[in-house]
Amino acid sequence: MPADIYDEERRAWIAARAGIWMFQKRRVELLGKRIRARSRAKVGARPDPHDDQVTPPLIFRTSSTTTGAVETGVVAALAAAAPIGWPAGRALYTVITGLIPERLQAYPIAALLGAAVLCGAPLPLLYDPNPSLMSTLLIPWLLAQIPATFAAAAAYGVLEGWLAIDGSSDWWPLAPAQRDVDDTLILGPAPVSMPTLLDPDPAASRPLSDALRVPRRRPAPVNWTRLALPAAIAALGSLWYLTAVATTLAHFPATALAGV
Repeated sequence: MPADIYDEERRAWIAARAGIWMFQKRRVELLGKRIRARSRAKVGARPDPHDDQVTPPLIFRTSSTTTGAVETGVVAALAAAAPIGWPAGRALYTVITGLIPERLQAYPIAALLGAAVLCGAPLPLLYDPNPSLMSTLLIPWLLAQIPATFAAAAAYGVLEGWLAIDGSSDWWPLAPAQRDVDDTLILGPAPVSMPTLLDPDPAASRPLSDALRVPRRRPAPVNWTRLALPAAIAALGSLWYLTAVATTLAHFPATALAGV
């Protein structure tokens, strides 16, 4: 069973926290469109085209407004900092969500943040501020794409509303390995009357995953310390790298002239 079963909770979480960001409002509209499409497929209702209008992507939106300018600046900065890590993190997000809810109960945001910190920890030791653009910019920038992949996957977990699902702030929320006890094994099958048109589809109402049998807490508790600590370490590491590169570039012309 796909992770679409959590679309309604995620849509509500994103809508409540979208703020001024149009890319988050677009996510709300896309999730709502997907939810309505599934509902129409079940009941056979005629679709209303006005309900499925979605905000265009950023590339087709104007940046003349303050919000558009801020969004364009953020996207441009991220594209320059992680042109490899960003799409790789998006692909990793797709792979992980494909494991929900059969193998994972929720999206492992904390584990991805921890992986980003572990992959980025050796970078200060490998940084060599020699008077060369290759060692100052290119090599550290390429090495930073590895932790950026995990950081981008974790960021997509937050932006896509997975904090609304119980277990997303756990280290690795695995789905339970054992099924609940089936009452029919003890009491025998109960008599079932002939189904009618008003009865729900038995295949749709039957849980297809062990993760769905686990009672979930609503609203989902979030361990902010487990998320904020690795995020703060990653932010400090990024700040250190920017400071080191800026300091080296400030002295780069003088160093180059002295070596000639």
